[in-house]
Amino acid sequence: MRFITTLSIALFMSVSLLTLESQAKNYFPLTPSQKHFTAIIVQLKTFRTVEWESPVSMWVKIPASQKGRAQELAETIEERARDALKQPFCVHIYVKKGETAARSCVY
Repeated sequence: MRFITTLSIALFMSVSLLTLESQAKNYFPLTPSQKHFTAIIVQLKTFRTVEWESPVSMWVKIPASQKGRAQELAETIEERARDALKQPFCVHIYVKKGETAARSCVY
């Protein structure tokens, strides 16, 4: 039973990452560091989805219950991505598409 659960989780994660990657490839290829960092963020329970809208714009969906922590979460991602990505970018935290709850940028 444990094997089936582990296999199901691994399959779900693979499909999620492939879907994310194929959507991003329609516009631009993700760098290896962006792919790796995105995979790490996707695995965290706090975040619902992670999408790159452009090579320098990461959009992260959070549950409504976390909206009060939006700026803290944006700053945490920005801080960790600074060394991991080594590129300028902005992380946008949102609950509803098109409504930024917080933003933090690395220049």
